[in-house]
Amino acid sequence: MRLSTHYMYQHNIDSMSNAMTTGNDIYTRLSAQRVLLTPSDDPAGASQAVIYQNALSTLSQYDTAQLYAQDALEQEDNVLSSIGNIMTTNLSEKIVAGGDGAMSDADRQALATELQGIRDNLLDLANSKNSNGRYIFSGYKTGTEPFQEDGTYVGGDTPMMQNVADSTTMQVGHTGQDVFMSGSSDDLFAALDNAIAALNTPVTSDADRQALQQTLDKTKKTINNGIDNLGKIQAEVGTNLQQIDSLALSSATQRINVESRLQETVGSDYGSIINLITESKMSDFALSSSMAVFQSMQKMNIFNM
Repeated sequence: MRLSTHYMYQHNIDSMSNAMTTGNDIYTRLSAQRVLLTPSDDPAGASQAVIYQNALSTLSQYDTAQLYAQDALEQEDNVLSSIGNIMTTNLSEKIVAGGDGAMSDADRQALATELQGIRDNLLDLANSKNSNGRYIFSGYKTGTEPFQEDGTYVGGDTPMMQNVADSTTMQVGHTGQDVFMSGSSDDLFAALDNAIAALNTPVTSDADRQALQQTLDKTKKTINNGIDNLGKIQAEVGTNLQQIDSLALSSATQRINVESRLQETVGSDYGSIINLITESKMSDFALSSSMAVFQSMQKMNIFNM
């Protein structure tokens, strides 16, 4: 079979054109650092890539939610620690001291003034705000100051909840009603107010002294119950913070796995990039060879006629 001059010439031109097209395609993918550029390159792979991308988006949303939950819990924990310090630092002893028969009315009034300062500090902590200026112990009514001056709770009845992972909802705050047992028989502010009022009342008889002692005993019991309640709440906060740490670790592991699968699917993993580099070198070699052959053919007399 005899090949025509035109056929040989055109075949060489086509070879160079194909080599250039292949090379451009490879370098485009190398520039993008991925093999799969359009859905038509691999429809099944493109579909799977969308699934992985959605999974990563969901993980990012949960990561943000976990950071929010962690911040809310840590800020609450700091305030709870301050409340605990006030309640456990000689508060019960001060209440007991108020019943000392050796105390004069002036002494009891001085103690009442001291308890009033402690009570006011507790109220300030009960009305604490977070870094965003929202009230920590108001539940979902974050824009409402939870406690009035008289100790009445006017915040929300439902504690803040946060979706922190797939099928995992976590409580990220407590209401002031729960923390200070407002409205119950162990209402901390009501108990302190009663004790302060009793200490400010002159004692002129045994009946007065007995009434004072009963009030102080009830207040001491309320404080002790409040300390126990505070401990339980702090334990809940600590447990939730530990769970967030575990969820964050699990999320990080899952993210690595999904990102690895996505890279393999779109061809942006290390192995795929190495293959592209190898293909690019082979394409360069093919193009150089075609050009060398073409240049040689141009020098032949048969093509210069």
